[in-house]
Amino acid sequence: MQPSSDEAVPFLKALILLHLELLHDQEMSEKAEVLLHRAGIGIADISEMLNKNYAATAKTISRAKAGGHRRPIERGAEP
Repeated sequence: MQPSSDEAVPFLKALILLHLELLHDQEMSEKAEVLLHRAGIGIADISEMLNKNYAATAKTISRAKAGGHRRPIERGAEP
């Protein structure tokens, strides 16, 4: 029996947070809030996932949009 979409949501959020942790370990230059928003996740969900308040999350995203450019994710040394 497959889980309903509502039952899958916590698992999908966990996968997203794990991936963000991997990016953080690689010293990403973009804030997690911005990456999640670019992926199509709403501000309310982002603030809940990251345990931050809504206004602070919205402000971080707004500042990134106002900057008008995306910073590339820094990666380890290329072979």
